[in-house]
Amino acid sequence: MILSVAALLLVMFFAILFFMDFKSPKELVIAQNDCDVLSDSVFNILTWNIGYAGLDASMDFFYEGGSRSQQSREKTCENLQKICDFIKSNDTVDFILLQEVDINSKRSYNINEFREIQTAIPSFYSYFSINYNTAFVPVPIKKPTGKILSSLVFCTKNEVCSLKHFAYPNTMKLPSRTFLYDRCFIAARYNLKNGKQLLVINTHNSAFDSGKQRLEELSFLKRFVTYEYNMGNYVIVGGDWNQVPPSCVEDVQAVKNFTAIKIPHDFFPDDWQWFAGNTPTNRYLDKPYTAGQSSTATIDFFLASPNVECANIKVVDLEFANSDHNPVIARFRLNR
Repeated sequence: MILSVAALLLVMFFAILFFMDFKSPKELVIAQNDCDVLSDSVFNILTWNIGYAGLDASMDFFYEGGSRSQQSREKTCENLQKICDFIKSNDTVDFILLQEVDINSKRSYNINEFREIQTAIPSFYSYFSINYNTAFVPVPIKKPTGKILSSLVFCTKNEVCSLKHFAYPNTMKLPSRTFLYDRCFIAARYNLKNGKQLLVINTHNSAFDSGKQRLEELSFLKRFVTYEYNMGNYVIVGGDWNQVPPSCVEDVQAVKNFTAIKIPHDFFPDDWQWFAGNTPTNRYLDKPYTAGQSSTATIDFFLASPNVECANIKVVDLEFANSDHNPVIARFRLNR
């Protein structure tokens, strides 16, 4: 009898979470403005997954073979301050693309990280789009992750003409899909002097799948960006792909639940270009970071349409001091 009641309560618990689960809108306008034409044709872009300011070098993560999901409040605040300091010190870039920025999550002590970043760079127009919203993550069992409200963030020196959220197709099975990210990208659009448009896209792709979900996301993104390019527009995509670019020669590594699969060479048309630095951008979270011993991968990089050149790209090697990712800064030139 007791076991039957317990089973019923467990089913009811998951049913409630399922019906409360956030469903990412397929398409959502975040901003729409009457904006000036961009006069420049050279742009600097910073992309960085800040790991909700909780995945510094001393952390491991239960879902990748570690045991923890939350850093101490003191260390989380310290990480966030140093992340904001780094972003502020690089505020000469034109665009900042951030991933895993918490708005109101138990894992980051309900700190509004977006507001802290906004405050650090007041000269930027800053926007966020929710891509993780769940009432309760019940694992790890001894210390559940709890509520998560997290976002992609887009910061820009120039006001956007439009900024839209696009949901990736989600084929993840239950109950996993209830407790994982609602994967998406956000696309900022700007008018150019030649009558065309520049699209700058911030993406955060799936991680904890067999690889099939990530390929479906790439197919969706490919249709979107090739359509824009065929219309004569310029496209730059940056972010945390959770995949290794085709141009990368490093071996694909794996830990529990995560393998940084390699994007096939022929997935995008030949004239589309992948740009990655020479330093790993991500360290695996099965154990705390030790330089030269911990597994690493290059999963933060850029994709650009054929009418865009990359003049320079650099991974800023912070040795994963305050996030499990290193920031990447690239300089792009539009061929008009």
